[in-house]
Amino acid sequence: MKRIDPLAIVAALLFVALIVLSVVSARPASPLGFGRSGSTYDQSPGGASLFRQYLEAAGLRVTSIEGDRFAPNAAGVSVLFLLGPTDPIDAADRAQLHDYVRFGGILVIATDLGFGERQVLDEFGLPAAPSGLRAGTVPVRSIAFAEPPVRSLSIDLGIALAPNDDATPLVLDDGAPFVAVAREGRGTVYVVGSLAPFVNSGIALADNAHFGLVLAAAGTGRVGFDEYHHGAHPSPDFVALLERTWLGRALLAAGALLFVYIVLTGRRIGPPLPLDPRPPRSSLEYIRGFAGLVRRSGRGEIARRRLRLDLHRGLARLVGLDPATPFDRVAGTVEASSPSRAARARTLDAALAGRLRGDALVRAANEVQRLIHHEEAT
Repeated sequence: MKRIDPLAIVAALLFVALIVLSVVSARPASPLGFGRSGSTYDQSPGGASLFRQYLEAAGLRVTSIEGDRFAPNAAGVSVLFLLGPTDPIDAADRAQLHDYVRFGGILVIATDLGFGERQVLDEFGLPAAPSGLRAGTVPVRSIAFAEPPVRSLSIDLGIALAPNDDATPLVLDDGAPFVAVAREGRGTVYVVGSLAPFVNSGIALADNAHFGLVLAAAGTGRVGFDEYHHGAHPSPDFVALLERTWLGRALLAAGALLFVYIVLTGRRIGPPLPLDPRPPRSSLEYIRGFAGLVRRSGRGEIARRRLRLDLHRGLARLVGLDPATPFDRVAGTVEASSPSRAARARTLDAALAGRLRGDALVRAANEVQRLIHHEEAT
């Protein structure tokens, strides 16, 4: 059994690890597996279309943040809801969120799992805790949600929070912070550890609707929903996918790793090409091959026509006549000096005018050479 190169095993393991990393981290925060998108365009139980309609019915101006690039400051919203983003939030988008809050914006982040938003939560000092929430009704005793009154929230899935010292827990679920707030610059960040209060299936339960209205009314201007990170933007080109997504970066790293492996091991690409053990072909082989093709095609008249033409022209040159002279005249001239040669020429010409077997054709070719060039005949 052939021994496997250890370097090949290491390269294969690293390649598999990169592919797994790309799959896991390409869309880590996608809640679609739990039936929740958090998008205001989604009218299913996991969407937030009813929440948007509720805010509009309450007299608030609502808009969506979408387009070619993520720019909440340019949208002119005072409150921005980031409900369960399904697209990765890269460093440039996180910088936009920080600028938005520092300049006085109110950011509301709601998540069921906290994977895709993990870096955002950590940067604002409101990281997710490893524990989950108890499904059911959670009492609300914070004065921050007194108008309209919010006495309880209904949740079915979510995560607890672990706020830093600078952050303030607002709602607790069995002692675990569920809603917390932090400040940065002139703005405020609220984090809710569940999408249940905002999605269509949960907004009518307990005081979930009032809870969302209190958060939306915390600002003085328009309310924005981040649909950019729900896919409401043009698809990036191939280069952007390679440079800005974990999947693209993993593929680049895997390609670089494969290239380094090939260079270090000196491996060829593809199976080896065996050397041709046969000696070079002689001219006779090509002649025989062509003769075989002629014989199998049933076109022997090609060879006979050529031999007959060589006979006519060769005899004409022997007696000093034009090669285009008719054969009867050529044969008559040859007969004057060599009757036997003329007789053989007429007999050979008659034979070449009809069909000949392979061996007869070879003998006729040899006879033509004897008549024209006696010293070269074989």
